[in-house]
Amino acid sequence: MLTNKELRIIEIFRKRLFETYTIREISKAVKTTSYSWTFNAVKKLSKLGILHLEDKGHSKIVKINLDSVIAIKYLSILDELEANERNIPNINEIFKTIDTAYFTLIIAGSYAKGKETKKSDLDVVVIANGDSLSILNTLQNKGGLLIPEVHPYVFTQEEFMDMLLAKEENYAKLIFKDRLIVFGAESYYLMINEAKKHGFDG
Repeated sequence: MLTNKELRIIEIFRKRLFETYTIREISKAVKTTSYSWTFNAVKKLSKLGILHLEDKGHSKIVKINLDSVIAIKYLSILDELEANERNIPNINEIFKTIDTAYFTLIIAGSYAKGKETKKSDLDVVVIANGDSLSILNTLQNKGGLLIPEVHPYVFTQEEFMDMLLAKEENYAKLIFKDRLIVFGAESYYLMINEAKKHGFDG
């Protein structure tokens, strides 16, 4: 079982999946002055396979290990806990309209950034293996009656992966930078890891 401070270390990497940090930078981010505590915590997370720790010159460089099942599980839990704590309006109604067994549900735009206002629309992204057009039509029909109004975007996994690997900026890359994953976070991280292996660097 991980402590809250150890979870905070994983949290550092959650929105910056491809970043590397020194032990001192991690100490500062989790607001502890103890280098030894941070080093031991990172070493523990490294032994569990969650973090990758390597020597670079005189420093220890740390990054998240997206090849690790346990790392993906902890990242996913933190994502879905954040989404739950944010109390996104009508999220249960939106969830119930998605008629497929396997999907990822993401909130994007101002609600993902925590900068929503009373006039903000709710940008909803679904990545699914099912009939994306049918899901989109249902979300448009039902979401247009909700307050705030729902602006849905629906992609297949293949479409989303192609956007991540494209050279130009696009909506998938914006989602990567600012996202709130409500459901299906593990599938999302598996996609990101696969995209990384094909050259995606965020």
